[in-house]
Amino acid sequence: MKTQIKRFLLTLGFMTRIPVNVDLGEVKDEDMHKGFLYYPVVGLILGLCDMAVFLLVSLILPEVFGILFAMLANLCLTGAFHLDGLSDTADGIYSARTRERMLEIMKDSRIGTNGAVAMCFDLALKFAGIYYSDIRWLMILLMPIAGKMVQGAIVYKAIYPREKGIGIYVGTVSLGTVIGTVILGLIAMVLAFSYWGILIFAILFGFAYLFRVYITGKIGGITGDVMGAGSELAEVLLLLVVITLTKYTGMVPLSLFVF
Repeated sequence: MKTQIKRFLLTLGFMTRIPVNVDLGEVKDEDMHKGFLYYPVVGLILGLCDMAVFLLVSLILPEVFGILFAMLANLCLTGAFHLDGLSDTADGIYSARTRERMLEIMKDSRIGTNGAVAMCFDLALKFAGIYYSDIRWLMILLMPIAGKMVQGAIVYKAIYPREKGIGIYVGTVSLGTVIGTVILGLIAMVLAFSYWGILIFAILFGFAYLFRVYITGKIGGITGDVMGAGSELAEVLLLLVVITLTKYTGMVPLSLFVF
């Protein structure tokens, strides 16, 4: 039990700016690799924090401000970790350079035109998606979970493309750990959308795998930036899928999640 708590806290501290002021003792690579299991749980914690900000602000101001402050809360809690990954990935992949140069650009901390455009559209699509959702608080809660639960499709048996350095999770996560994240993510989607949750999960997971194939074809593997980009894109896709299904099928969340 102590080992699992340690791995959870390591993952929480690595993926967020939430302070983990606990002496975790000696940290092994295995702890980080197996801590990947708690990705959806970290997503849930982020989602709960974002949702709380949305609900509190919406009590005082119009809900549009609640959406904006919820998005800001997420950026503060994560340090814009994934958004930076999306920016770096866009700068590298769409630079029209060689594979080696793409990797160099992705490692550069400066933001280029492609990265800036990607960030702007990512934030704009999130805002519009939440605004036009029937149950905004639920989508704010689920988005970070969606971004984390598909990561197994991106990193499992993947290749790290650089000669020096190594991705903490890339190619190191076991099948059992990936299955664990799949189960946790699937449970969240089913609790929210009943049997529709299975379809939503399948679409997101399938997209993440295709994204991995596409990026691997470009740079020969997966990096931490790519993981962040995949997370951001999965959150946007969740909003688009839910809005589409709601419009054309009449899908509604389970009453368990309706105030």
